[in-house]
Amino acid sequence: MTPAQASTVVPFRDLSVDLLRGLAIAIMVAANLIPFLLAPPAPFWLRVIASVAAPLFIFLSGMMVALSFRLKKHTFSYFLLRGGFVILLGALLDLLTRGMVPFLDFDVLYLIGISLPLAYLFLNLDLRKRVLVLLSVILVTPLAQVFFGYSGLPLSVPVIPVLTGSALPSVTDILHQWFIEGWFPIFPWLAVALLGAHAGTFRWQESGIRSFADRQLVLLGGGVLVTGSALFWYTLPGSPLTPHGYVELFYPPTLQFLLFITGLIFCLFFSADWLVTKRWHVWPLQVLGQCSLAIYVVHTIIIELCIQPLQLQVPLPLYLAGYFIFITLMIGLACVIRSLRLILKHPPFFIRAFIGG
Repeated sequence: MTPAQASTVVPFRDLSVDLLRGLAIAIMVAANLIPFLLAPPAPFWLRVIASVAAPLFIFLSGMMVALSFRLKKHTFSYFLLRGGFVILLGALLDLLTRGMVPFLDFDVLYLIGISLPLAYLFLNLDLRKRVLVLLSVILVTPLAQVFFGYSGLPLSVPVIPVLTGSALPSVTDILHQWFIEGWFPIFPWLAVALLGAHAGTFRWQESGIRSFADRQLVLLGGGVLVTGSALFWYTLPGSPLTPHGYVELFYPPTLQFLLFITGLIFCLFFSADWLVTKRWHVWPLQVLGQCSLAIYVVHTIIIELCIQPLQLQVPLPLYLAGYFIFITLMIGLACVIRSLRLILKHPPFFIRAFIGG
């Protein structure tokens, strides 16, 4: 198969990836607003859309490891440092905005932080071993959920009672969160990040960016999407769990859902590559995508400290209006960050990691 070139030939600024990261963070803002703003129940179509953000975000974080690994030649220590920085941000959000003991519920930043160095090690394996690792993570997931149990209640422990003498959960309970029952446990979400890393090795070549808008890839991705959709909807066990009001359809993350979301992610890639070649005006999403980590942190702080205390429960039209205002402010912030990035010629590593390269 001859690789088709995307509209940009700059290897370190993939406009389609920027677009999809922006889409992921825009949907994530909407999904994270639901428990604190929308009067239940959320319509099913909104639950489906909300379920796209985190998997896409995780997949793209894995892809960026391939870019740094193959073209920028970063070493394992770089990914350890960057992963540790992401985990630190997750811990600070838990501690300072939610008032919870960090490192317990295994939110998305913890998963991404751990997956960065693991994806580096994964990319050093040959193809056969990569497939074996991916299948192992995926196939262990349902067995672990059945054997160890899945209640759909991620563990949250307030800091203040612990400081006044309350006991922390046991090591077994904490490991259960990390591997099986947290918001984004290692089984199966690590497989999504590793699949993204593997896809990145095909995406970025020495000669430029390989477009995924290829007929054979479109047929394959579309087939996976249709098959995954049929299996997921057929096996959907009534109303999926909504822990603490979050309405995504991956509680628990099933193999059928993983198949569905994998096909959808690749179809989104096909669409993004096509849109970029047509010069469609998608710059707001691309700007969001260029500083997605900063936007994630800021929107979390605003929701936890400003919106949650109001205890609002509004109907769907008002929720959508509130979301539109919120995401418009986030796009404005992203534009400010982009301007700042142009001013800072050689920012420190942690600043660069936070606001985007």
